[in-house]
Amino acid sequence: MKNWELLINQGRDAYSEERFNQALSINQNAIEIALNLFDNAFELEPERAVAAVVISYFNIADAHIALNSWSSAQQALEQASLFLQKQFSCLFLSEPQQVALLHAASHLRIEWASLIQKSSATTAATHQSPPVMIKEQQAIQKYNQ
Repeated sequence: MKNWELLINQGRDAYSEERFNQALSINQNAIEIALNLFDNAFELEPERAVAAVVISYFNIADAHIALNSWSSAQQALEQASLFLQKQFSCLFLSEPQQVALLHAASHLRIEWASLIQKSSATTAATHQSPPVMIKEQQAIQKYNQ
């Protein structure tokens, strides 16, 4: 996980220095590492293993947002959602694993809401057609009711 942490820090630095393409590339490398290490890490440190994967996807989405690539940001969050769904489908999850997945799912909901809000604000400011996120927006609105 040390290589993942190093990449996450490098990606954060690149992002804060507005080198968004570089941040994107670094975070794409980070997700590969997180996914490769996931199975073993999920057994030993479920919270950390799940966080590594979803944080990587969130960082990729943030880089795409900074590059005004809304559909790519949406895809990154969809990949995070699919990853969590796959993990939830496992028959035997320990309580710490279940908690880690629920915690990540909660953060994913927040990321979706943020993406929709940022996308809507940009769409209103630029008078462009909104990205296709109607299903996710409806799900969030239903969840918040």
